[in-house]
Amino acid sequence: MRVVNRSLRWEIEDQMKLHGHNINQLAEFTGINPDNLSSALNGISRSMTINQLDALGKVFGKVPGWLYELYTEECISEERLSRRRLVPYLVRCAEVGRNDCIDAVVSKILDNPKNVIAIFVLTFVGLVHSFTSQL
Repeated sequence: MRVVNRSLRWEIEDQMKLHGHNINQLAEFTGINPDNLSSALNGISRSMTINQLDALGKVFGKVPGWLYELYTEECISEERLSRRRLVPYLVRCAEVGRNDCIDAVVSKILDNPKNVIAIFVLTFVGLVHSFTSQL
């Protein structure tokens, strides 16, 4: 039995093949710069944003929150976390009801004691977002 290690890039490339899209077509359909899309899919940079993932999901006819469980790797690596990616990701997870992804992120952040302060910052940002969205 062959075991495939799922990754965000692998899943997107699989959908590209399934739908018969190349990088340039996908870039045109999503509004993502073709060079940025190519770099992200080839692993040259970790440049994919949650909005770009949502745009890709829309082109492929996927529900909001598609592949969010794999997006965590875009935000957190062994050596650091990207608040610039993490905060919009967590807000979007809350908006689409992907609490499983929020739980996974918190667990992964707590694996490194240096990141505990990030939990407080993210909680504050979440409270502010929740409050302002109710206005």
